[in-house]
Amino acid sequence: MNTAPAARPQTGRLRTFLKRLLPRGPGNAPHRAFILLPALTVLILAVLWVTILMRLRIEKAAVLHDARVAAGTVASALDTHTLKTIHDVDAIALLVKYGYETSPETFDLKKYQAYGLITADTALQVTLAGPDGHVIASTIPFSGDIDLSDRKHVRVHRERADVGLFVSDPLVGRISRQWSIQVTRRINRPDGSFGGVVIVSENPAWLTDGFYTSAALGEHGMIAVLSGRGSMLSRRAGDAPSRTGDTLPTSYVAPRVNDELFVDPIDHVERIVASREVKRYGLTVMAGLSVAEALDDYYRMRRVYVTMASVISLILVGLSTWIAALILKLLKGREQLHRLAHTDRLTGLSNRGCIMDWLDEAVAAPDAVGRVAVIFVDLDRFKELNDTFGHHLGDTILAEIARRLKEVAQGRAQIGRLGGDEFLVVSEDGEVSARSIAEAITTSLESPIGVHGHAYRVCASLGIAVLQPGERAADLVKAADRVMYDAKERSRASRAPSAPSAPKALVA
Repeated sequence: MNTAPAARPQTGRLRTFLKRLLPRGPGNAPHRAFILLPALTVLILAVLWVTILMRLRIEKAAVLHDARVAAGTVASALDTHTLKTIHDVDAIALLVKYGYETSPETFDLKKYQAYGLITADTALQVTLAGPDGHVIASTIPFSGDIDLSDRKHVRVHRERADVGLFVSDPLVGRISRQWSIQVTRRINRPDGSFGGVVIVSENPAWLTDGFYTSAALGEHGMIAVLSGRGSMLSRRAGDAPSRTGDTLPTSYVAPRVNDELFVDPIDHVERIVASREVKRYGLTVMAGLSVAEALDDYYRMRRVYVTMASVISLILVGLSTWIAALILKLLKGREQLHRLAHTDRLTGLSNRGCIMDWLDEAVAAPDAVGRVAVIFVDLDRFKELNDTFGHHLGDTILAEIARRLKEVAQGRAQIGRLGGDEFLVVSEDGEVSARSIAEAITTSLESPIGVHGHAYRVCASLGIAVLQPGERAADLVKAADRVMYDAKERSRASRAPSAPSAPKALVA
């Protein structure tokens, strides 16, 4: 027997494990493609959706910015409209004030009205109240004594001479019986004392109705004129009539900073609100654009983008799945071809080419000398058994022997069928391990093989060879074959008539 000392048995086991775990060669490309394809698909989908979402975010920010600019423009225009309205009313109050102060005895308010000097489109009435607060004259007929001394706009002018134009909160007029805003100026006597009040009653709705346009504000836009004293002079939203005289909601105070988003507590519509202060008269004007209306085009564009991205995603996923199925089919076909090319169909062991490839790789390792060993296994008198009982029985017995060999060498060596009844065991753990495997094989074959109720006992001759310096794989197999042949010859000699003994291959 050709033997050599064993060396580093654990190294061979590790090498065998790595060979199984990390197959080499261009044939691994389908495996890598199968792994990379889902990753590439996820990456493309992530880039697509991140791009779409970022684009939508930019578009939404641009739309809201434009809406804020538009709301600010409307608020500035409402500011101008409010100032003009109050200026027109103040012109009437100054005219009447000047006329009355010039000649209070001969002043006739009816003549001013008849001559067209009081021409404000929205002035409900012009009234004169004396120093005691009682009405002296009015452009609307009235009867009886009407006392306005308790009105705030009368008290303010009586108590303070430095108050110019005063704009009251909305109230119901005692002559007109309608909601109105009292725009007043103080009448002074020649000596500067309090001589009464000129009161011009303005329709509050004109502040918003005279300005509101759905083209600029949309169907759910809102404008409002607010008093600094906490009351709502006028508010209009959409086609609903203007509201006046309401207590100012608390949330109407907060969004006075320009370009704020807030949900209107009156109609619960979310709006982009811009406001301007009319400091001269202690007023604030607000203009709000519906967020939903401002984003209407954006929402349509978003649906298009999302639909487009979804369709592309489905196509990409479908294409990726189809390619993956093709690769999987290719891998299965490749595995089948690999099995056919490297596996013995009868026993399931590695065929001659495959086991020799394993041995070539093992021998090519730098530390292979003294570590790589082979066991040549040849069944004794198997041809006689095959010829006597048929190839079907022989094939069944070969398959069972292959199973036992695989069980013995599992985790310790590689086994292949060289052909016929010859097997080769490749170990990378040295001579000691090879001898241990050989003994285990011999022990395993001692048990009879049961086939169709009959027991058959098959023996084998084994030859062990350890790689020596300068040897190649074929040399190592030849060496093991010679050792096995010598063992078989000795077995035959032991069965000669001069030395009778039980045959090593028996059929029972």
